[in-house]
Amino acid sequence: MRIALIAPKFPPLCCGVGDYAIGLAQALRAQGHSVIAITRPASGARAPEIRVVETPLKGWGDVGSLLRILNEERIDRVQIEYSGYGWSRWGFAFWLNALVIALRLRGTPVSLGLHETYLRFADHPRLAAISVLQRIHILLLASSVGAVYLNMPERVRNMRRLLPWHRAGIHYRPNSSTIPVSPVNEHARRQLRLAHGANPGDCVVATFGMFQRGKNLEALLEAVASAKSSRTLRLWLLGDSAGASLRDMDALRERIHVLRIDHQVYWSGYLTPAEVSAHLQAADIFMLPQPDGHLTRSSAFMAAAAHARPVIAVRNAKNQAEFTPGEDVWLVKKSDAAELTAALEALEREPELAARLGTNLGRLYRDKFDWTVTTGARGDAEASHASTLDSPRSPQTATKS
Repeated sequence: MRIALIAPKFPPLCCGVGDYAIGLAQALRAQGHSVIAITRPASGARAPEIRVVETPLKGWGDVGSLLRILNEERIDRVQIEYSGYGWSRWGFAFWLNALVIALRLRGTPVSLGLHETYLRFADHPRLAAISVLQRIHILLLASSVGAVYLNMPERVRNMRRLLPWHRAGIHYRPNSSTIPVSPVNEHARRQLRLAHGANPGDCVVATFGMFQRGKNLEALLEAVASAKSSRTLRLWLLGDSAGASLRDMDALRERIHVLRIDHQVYWSGYLTPAEVSAHLQAADIFMLPQPDGHLTRSSAFMAAAAHARPVIAVRNAKNQAEFTPGEDVWLVKKSDAAELTAALEALEREPELAARLGTNLGRLYRDKFDWTVTTGARGDAEASHASTLDSPRSPQTATKS
């Protein structure tokens, strides 16, 4: 099948949706499909295995050119990867609705991957008008396509409630890791740790992703600074700071200085996927302090899971039914320094427990979240998550097992 994958950003441009899009393209190609990516122009090298067609993707004037491209490429199916603010500064782009309708009238099947939906009134009361327009746009878009894929069980349940006539076309598609595992041997692992100041007996704590204010990295810094550990703690902040504001980066650096942990912290800067993989394999514990606890849409969490790292994350009862606290993930009640400190002390103190968590999480990733599962290459992807969608359960806060 000839599939066109449309996304506003695609590597070398870095963003969560763009990184997911190339992973999806590679997974579909591995299944024998012919895949092209249609995206905005960018400087830098493109992935050689995926053919890229560049076009502005800016507005109404692009509908005609997109239809011509799809016709010339003799596309059998279109997959749109969507996050509102990636397409428009307002979080809605009604010209996409027109594109979808035009494609459906031509008989071309269209699927929609919704990475984000719309602003919640309660969180952004001053942006109520924007939120209303976003809801209209998203619901019209979702009801116009043949299949909608969302990355959180709660979002699937909400969308099915809002569009009951389209229930069968609304699916759960948790994110898969955008960082392929590139195995390193024990010698290379030790050398990488030493290169960043971590001695053989030290405990390396890592986090990965964009350094944004909402991720509450301050609580992670506090935890590393205050944890009572029998080993020297090292903190690796893996990821490119280019996407973060200078103000946020300066605030993090100042906090590190105030906590007097400058000598314990390593900032990686930009890393290739293979380098991220090596760093994850060299780390002992992975921490995800984001307050929302949305693990199945977190590319950072999925990267750690694919690499079988023990993960400390924040509890979210509505979206964590796949996980068993204390067996495949260590969950804290909320994202604050005290909770994260206690969790870090527990796993540092018991490396066997940490190893078991990592092993079990790696197994769970292969069974439920690997690309071969989420893209349906190993059968009905949704069947493996059926209980997750039917009745969300409330995972208990992790305790020693």
